[in-house]
Amino acid sequence: MNDLTHNETTTPTEQVADRPVVRPAVDVFENQDEILLVADLPGVTSESLSVDLEDDRLTIHGRRAKGPGDDARLLMGTDTAWDYRRAFTVPDAVDVEKIKANLEDGVLTLHLPRHERTKPRRIHVKA
Repeated sequence: MNDLTHNETTTPTEQVADRPVVRPAVDVFENQDEILLVADLPGVTSESLSVDLEDDRLTIHGRRAKGPGDDARLLMGTDTAWDYRRAFTVPDAVDVEKIKANLEDGVLTLHLPRHERTKPRRIHVKA
């Protein structure tokens, strides 16, 4: 099991200034080549999203704008602007220089590739 699921470092919700901070839903998958993080960030654009790595701490921060515009009237739901924030501890097995991120339709996908030296491999035995 990877460290990302055990070392999460964000509270469920908090308040910063006049905007609530929401912990987005994140799915974590792994295979022999990488750890894959998939975060739901509805309403967030690439311009209002940052993914930062400091030491071994990976932080996702996104800002959801308030409503579609001044001429729109809310019929159902919430018209509140808020921030998304979630942080994880990245395990040593990840090659941090090769992390890639993609945001599509409000879903952030982070690819955290493993170092070659940590990937499982079969050792050939000579007879």
